[in-house]
Amino acid sequence: MTKTWKDIQFLDVYKDERKKDRIIGLSFPEHNGYLGLEPSVLTVLPPGDNVEFSLKNIRFNDDDVRYYVCSVYISGMEAFCKWASMHDREKIIVGGYHPTTFPDEFKRYAFKIVQGTCDSLLDTIKQEGQVVPGITSYRSLPRYDLWNPRNNQQIIPGKNPLDIVTSINTSQGCPYRCDFCCTPIIAPRLQSKPLEQVEKEMRYIRENYDPKFIFIRDENFPLQKDWRERLMQISFGSLNLKIYLFASANLITEEMAKTMKHYGVFMVCLGLEDVTETYKKNENLDKAIAILKKHKIMVYLSFIVDPLKVIGKEAGEIYYKKLMDRLYELKPEMVNGNFLMPFKGTALWDKYFAYVSPEDYKCYDSKTPFLIRNPVVRDKMRFFLFWYQWQYYTSNTYNNQVRKFFCGDTLHLRFLELRDKFKPMYEYLWNIRP
Repeated sequence: MTKTWKDIQFLDVYKDERKKDRIIGLSFPEHNGYLGLEPSVLTVLPPGDNVEFSLKNIRFNDDDVRYYVCSVYISGMEAFCKWASMHDREKIIVGGYHPTTFPDEFKRYAFKIVQGTCDSLLDTIKQEGQVVPGITSYRSLPRYDLWNPRNNQQIIPGKNPLDIVTSINTSQGCPYRCDFCCTPIIAPRLQSKPLEQVEKEMRYIRENYDPKFIFIRDENFPLQKDWRERLMQISFGSLNLKIYLFASANLITEEMAKTMKHYGVFMVCLGLEDVTETYKKNENLDKAIAILKKHKIMVYLSFIVDPLKVIGKEAGEIYYKKLMDRLYELKPEMVNGNFLMPFKGTALWDKYFAYVSPEDYKCYDSKTPFLIRNPVVRDKMRFFLFWYQWQYYTSNTYNNQVRKFFCGDTLHLRFLELRDKFKPMYEYLWNIRP
């Protein structure tokens, strides 16, 4: 029989003898503890000593647990199903991208399926029905206390392994409808936190962690009309705090860059995306980067590789030549390449859904070209995604005109790890030496 709000009485967990019942936050795939908690249902775990976040999705004793609050990403679907089949379905609440887009796949495993963004867990799960929309009220701080920020090893220029990085969201959603992006599915409209909540959250962060870096996780921070005031609150009282954030090129102006620099922004992340496609938000990419560099703000460019466009030696060489030409023209301080991952509900889905099967869910990690079935071709594509980034970072252009790559920061150290990982492959297949 389906439970009702009256039967469950969620608020009792705070006011009667059942306080000892545990609320366990879990992420699927398992969390490595090094990047903090992503903004998801996990950030709204209610306060209380009975609440915890587990890095390992082990088989907890159901008798000691009141709720399992699970954030499920596509690549964690298989692990979640296996785990959920061993636990009490009536105690499981799921949220995240996959439950939002494929809610029917979770009905046999979870009592409540939360769609979209959510920061008010109790208000959300007391709604009628098994599939419910997430409710955002901005009344509570994210549970920063549930992970160790010292483990947050963001891969960015200038960050040493001992430097503390934290992150903050001041808004959710994005009005752009890029054909590859799933953000409008999770958060279809731009919704900003009240300014006073940003102030409260930043005060907590400064008093408890005193970070050297802070990442503003908003999909497009300058879209907010009061972005200056928000940036002021984030930088206030923190001497030498280094801020980096997402933006789109069409928003960058001379005055904006000047203001960003004044309030401690050291890097702006822009989407180069697929170099064979034209995106409206990038019409002014060259100009935007020139403005940022003029004000000594670093540029982080992310790009997407469609595996179907680089099949075969000739196609691959043409594609990567275009990419490298753009990198040498724009001279970003950081680049990050990802393989195309078609998401259900995006404009690209109809074009690619025939290539995607449930077996591919575990490959939604941005570094696996799962649209290609041949394992040998997959391995070569993985290598080349690394190789061209490595070529850029170790080039004379980068080291003489951009910055020194071999400096011991987390960006440098991560690419040394990748070089060692791919070393047997490129020595065996291409006889290339580092």
